[in-house]
Amino acid sequence: MEKDKILPGFFARNAALLKIALLGLLVLVMTVPLEYVWSVIQERAYLSRAVERELGESWGRAQTIAGPVLVLPIEEPQTVKVRAPGWTAAQPVYVKEQKWHRRHLYILPEEQSVSATLASQTRKRGIYEALLYSAASETTGAFRLPAAAALPVKQDARLLWDQARLLVHVADLRGSANAPQLQWGDQRLPFDVRSEPLLGASDSGLSWIEAPLPKLSAGAGPLDFSLQVDLKGSGALRFVPLGRASEIALSGDWPHPSFAGVNLPTASTVEAAGFSATWQVSHLARGLPQVLRDDNGGTAALLRQITSGGVETRLVNPVDFYLKSERSVKYGLLFVVVTFGTLFTFEALGRRRLHAVQYLMVGAALTLFFLLQLSLAEVVGFAAAYGLAALACVALVTLYAAKITTSRGRGLLLGGLLAGIYGYLFITLQSEDHALLMGSVLLLVLLAAAMYVTRNFDWYALGQRMAQTASEGEETRRAEDAAGAS
Repeated sequence: MEKDKILPGFFARNAALLKIALLGLLVLVMTVPLEYVWSVIQERAYLSRAVERELGESWGRAQTIAGPVLVLPIEEPQTVKVRAPGWTAAQPVYVKEQKWHRRHLYILPEEQSVSATLASQTRKRGIYEALLYSAASETTGAFRLPAAAALPVKQDARLLWDQARLLVHVADLRGSANAPQLQWGDQRLPFDVRSEPLLGASDSGLSWIEAPLPKLSAGAGPLDFSLQVDLKGSGALRFVPLGRASEIALSGDWPHPSFAGVNLPTASTVEAAGFSATWQVSHLARGLPQVLRDDNGGTAALLRQITSGGVETRLVNPVDFYLKSERSVKYGLLFVVVTFGTLFTFEALGRRRLHAVQYLMVGAALTLFFLLQLSLAEVVGFAAAYGLAALACVALVTLYAAKITTSRGRGLLLGGLLAGIYGYLFITLQSEDHALLMGSVLLLVLLAAAMYVTRNFDWYALGQRMAQTASEGEETRRAEDAAGAS
């Protein structure tokens, strides 16, 4: 009997604490649907990226133009021991013989200037779209060939000037929009695809175009050149300048470029109508000598510069609503905690006790916001989708809260609080650079508001009153049941 008296007294004194513990459990339960919504966003984002990749594969991937590089074959003598004509196992006799070993020299331009224009476009497949571009580039410059004595070759090496080639690296040849032509002095020479890799680079995977050059001679220069390359691509456009002094000028109609690479623009302008940028790169930043051998690490150094050097311009899509949807879901628990806390305050200050199922109903409405926002964004865009989803969620929660708390004013108060948080979250999602700061400020303000509202709570008395409210509610329910039965 004494035990029966103690337990009701304990629950009466700690009713508020037990209710808060229950709400904490319900908040953890709400992580399950929020995690489901997160997985749906991830799946839809994956499908969108898959469509972008497919369209990019058909149109052209991210493009890189590197070069040109003048390739000069050389032959160097090498003395080897071979079997003599009378060689036998009993009398193994060897003689020395001179053989010619073929290598290549890579000669880089003395001057190089690149001028390019970029035109963007979008292609759709179903509800998904991909950002593509067409780029027209012209590269001009000059080579200055060193004297034979200054070349890194053996003294009696053969220089095969009549077999020299000019190489240009193009990342995705399927995106070639024209047949590139080389203007070499007063001669116009055609480019063709190089079928064999560079010596020492059998597994590099880089694609090249090459043009045969007229017979050259040591010490010649300046040898002026000009080449035009028109490409189709997606995502990014990169140039790798290899001249002793290089200058790149790029302009485009996309208003959201991102400049990357090892060198940032020396000057850039970004406006609503497009962008323009210029780079100036010296041979010191290039990190390569003017002449390299394909052995002794020359090919590796050249390929390393092509794959990791250069300047890059990325086309950023600012309406990536999948990314914004992912960021918004991170605030899902905040919405749940704030809403549950507000309903608990209404319950503590009022005479109406709320059931756990009613809290879960409100939590389901909050979770549905993120799913509704995503599905609408794929059709009408992120801003309109966010507004429509927030309006629907706020209206639903407001009407339901007004009914379960039996107070229209409290329902409107909760709806106004949610509307304010939704509006603040929208601004936070638009401000990527200050998102963490704005989110932290929001948490601080909400915590301060909760502390202010509950500053005068007598939690023990509140627990007893909540227990009394529950008891009165139970008696009322029994009376209503008895009246209905009679």
